[in-house]
Amino acid sequence: MSDEMRGAPAGALDRGLAILSHLARHRKSTVAELAESLQLSRSTTYRLVERLRQQGWLMGEEHGGPVRLGPSAAQLAVAATESNPLRDVAVPILRELLESTRETVSLAVPSALKMVFIHRERGPQPVGVSAELGDARPLHCTSVGRAYLAALPVEHCERVLEELVASSDSPVRAGDLPALREILETTRARGWSQDRREFDRSSSCCGAAIRDQSGMPVAAISVAGVAERMEPEIEAIGRQVASTGRRISAFLGYVV
Repeated sequence: MSDEMRGAPAGALDRGLAILSHLARHRKSTVAELAESLQLSRSTTYRLVERLRQQGWLMGEEHGGPVRLGPSAAQLAVAATESNPLRDVAVPILRELLESTRETVSLAVPSALKMVFIHRERGPQPVGVSAELGDARPLHCTSVGRAYLAALPVEHCERVLEELVASSDSPVRAGDLPALREILETTRARGWSQDRREFDRSSSCCGAAIRDQSGMPVAAISVAGVAERMEPEIEAIGRQVASTGRRISAFLGYVV
């Protein structure tokens, strides 16, 4: 086996998928960066990138600049989120939560070291929080991320925290972990997470995990609103979010 192939994807399809997966995590990379990360030769990487660009899976500079996911990847992502069966269960229940709180409700699923919204519905308040479907949020400082982390088995959670520290795309450092662990422990005991102006200085959020029949978290929900309006009600809304998370989990077969 050549050095190029040692530990690298074996076939052309595998290599192309590895490029797409890498860009899903890192957003953009040069061909040289892709080749180094995936242990491929530059000539092979250039050839694959050009083919993917021709088919709309990638877009970006043609001569040495960074490339990123293209319109074909975006279309596939939308189709995947719209076909996720979790949405069929969760969305009607989330709409009840929206009517009760009158704030923006969301459903997010884990993707690499982030949470990605697969449903987002804005509440009727004249000023509210909005975000695009498919937007990604960091694990460490958002209500959906913290809810998901706190619901993981402790050993699994620790592995994810180590990955956050090791990732060049994450701002989490080893010195941040004691405070983050304390936040997650509070979240576990309370049953819901919070983000008070940490991700966005103008908004506050509450979150709760969604578990499958095995008890593992598979998603998280949140209620988000303008901070001045949310914070006086955050305890009451947090309990509603936790209750909603348990209802959705029950539909997925989770029994406490």
